[in-house]
Amino acid sequence: MHNSGLNLVIFGPELVNTGTFLQIMAKNNNKNTTGTRASQKSFMTAGPTLHYSHANVVSCWLLALAVYILHCLFWPKIVTGEFLSFRWESLTDPVLWQLGQVVTDGVSIFEYPWQIVVLGLMMGSMAAAPVLISQLMSFRYSVPFIAVALFVANLPGLAAFLIISCVGAACRPLRFRSRFIAIVLCTLPLVVYWFYFGVARGLDPIQWGFSVMPWIAAWLIGLSLAAAVLGIGHFTRYKPGLMWIATGVLLVLSLITFEHRIGFAELDYQLYVADNDPETVPHFQSRSISEAIDETLADPAVRQYLQGFFYPADEIRWRQEIKRRIENQLTRDRWPSWFAAEEHFKYQQKRLKLQDQYDKFIRRRPNSPRVPIALYYKAMLLEYSPNLEMFRRAEILSFYDDHPREQAAEVWYRLYNRFSDSPESFEARWRIAKHWSGAGRFEHALTLLASAESMIMERLDFLENQAERASAIGPFRKPPESAMTRRKLTDLLGRVRELQILISGENRDGSEENAARLAEFVMLNPYSRDYPDHLERLLEQMDEEDPMKDNVLLAQIQLIEDADTRAEKLRQLHRDYQDTDAGRKALYELGRLRVRMWQLSESGSDERQEYLESARATLTSFTTLYPNSIYAEDAEMKLYQLPDAE
Repeated sequence: MHNSGLNLVIFGPELVNTGTFLQIMAKNNNKNTTGTRASQKSFMTAGPTLHYSHANVVSCWLLALAVYILHCLFWPKIVTGEFLSFRWESLTDPVLWQLGQVVTDGVSIFEYPWQIVVLGLMMGSMAAAPVLISQLMSFRYSVPFIAVALFVANLPGLAAFLIISCVGAACRPLRFRSRFIAIVLCTLPLVVYWFYFGVARGLDPIQWGFSVMPWIAAWLIGLSLAAAVLGIGHFTRYKPGLMWIATGVLLVLSLITFEHRIGFAELDYQLYVADNDPETVPHFQSRSISEAIDETLADPAVRQYLQGFFYPADEIRWRQEIKRRIENQLTRDRWPSWFAAEEHFKYQQKRLKLQDQYDKFIRRRPNSPRVPIALYYKAMLLEYSPNLEMFRRAEILSFYDDHPREQAAEVWYRLYNRFSDSPESFEARWRIAKHWSGAGRFEHALTLLASAESMIMERLDFLENQAERASAIGPFRKPPESAMTRRKLTDLLGRVRELQILISGENRDGSEENAARLAEFVMLNPYSRDYPDHLERLLEQMDEEDPMKDNVLLAQIQLIEDADTRAEKLRQLHRDYQDTDAGRKALYELGRLRVRMWQLSESGSDERQEYLESARATLTSFTTLYPNSIYAEDAEMKLYQLPDAE
């Protein structure tokens, strides 16, 4: 070809001028160089959603953040009962990072299996949403979500591990062609968090294994949320409105599931009532108070203060005077200001706190079927009184609740009138019948006791049939429907029958004097200091033919501390009154006393063998003479439990 001064280069199918070719190559080299520099400078990258209008992106992001805040508000609500429960110490205390208590406290997954689904939905959404935001937008857009998880949901552990996951989702090395695989990898730190901090402690192996089920569900639900958002986003070019809609659906689903399958009323019951049975509260358990008295005696300031009121000559009298003054204050349900009462002795403050918990539940959920239990606990709490006799004799602070107090009467009437068919109303019937008997309304009391006896028997049969049909499914169990267990019902049935016999026609002769004495005797408090004086005064008012005399004599015998003397008096009372209610009970009490003496005697001694033989003979005699007695079943059980020989 003729060279006209132009150098031609074949560039694709065309001939290109050499100068033009060099310019094109230089431009391409500049682009590659610029791209390489940019990639070296930018470790964090922007996601596809940021390609849309900034105003639209921000609006949808704010909606997603608002939904996330609702998620994080709902989380402490279903865990603690409050919408905000942030604690600054949780930032530095790893113990507060634990999630295990969420599984067992409040609404336990072992009593409410649907809580596994609710926790999974909530935690899955709270974990996946910030990671998706970081991937589809950028890391800085996920930072407010992490802050909300920390300060609103009070989950510092989740927030810490979310930082790792969100950084991973936004960094260039994890910008795979498959966004879902990148999400799976980025959620692995959260899996570590759930399995390290989410396992409940102190459970048997089976329950321990099941305690991670909510977090397995959370991971699967979080991945499902990511798959849905990324799958739909692939076809919609990752428009910004998808996130708040998807997380909003999960929030609504969580709320519906919780309310329909568990309920906020049941949550409040578990938080304020279920774990506050006065019978199990440590402040009302028997415990020695000797150490606290020793500390008080050793305090120079207390000694100096008290010396202004009395001058005991020795330490024994000091101690006696201290105890006397403490006892005087306990009759008013308080401690002396100078007494060094530790926290577990401050039952008065605990009583007020528990009452507040019961009242809070009753106010919030007046129509809940659990209200009878709250009223029952509240009334029983008011019945608890210090046993001053035990305090005087052994320096032990203990409580009794089997003598009705006026302070609790209003609550019992409320329970009986509003929830007369509830098992808790059985106890109310006995307490009210006791008050009516003390007012001389014996026939009304007997009618109430008869209905209580019938309902208790029916309930015991129901519980027995229910126990036979019940089959445990793994570690799961149904929450108790009532506070009245078989043990409580059996004890109550015995008290009902005892009161029926006491106020029956057997102990009444129709005179007003007899009715007044019987009413007074029914309401005597056996734990009061003047109880023996009241018994003596009643006995002085009776003649030999008074049908109540045997009952008063039995009450006096029960106060005798020496076991041998009491046994002899019980034997004598049974001989004198074999055909009366107190005479029959005296033989039963003698059998119980002999069993107790056998249990406390020295092992291998002749005395122990004698007590055993005496207990067996006494109980056998009782079951033979009185097979229809209300104590016959218990006597047969005790007889069955006795060994043939030592």
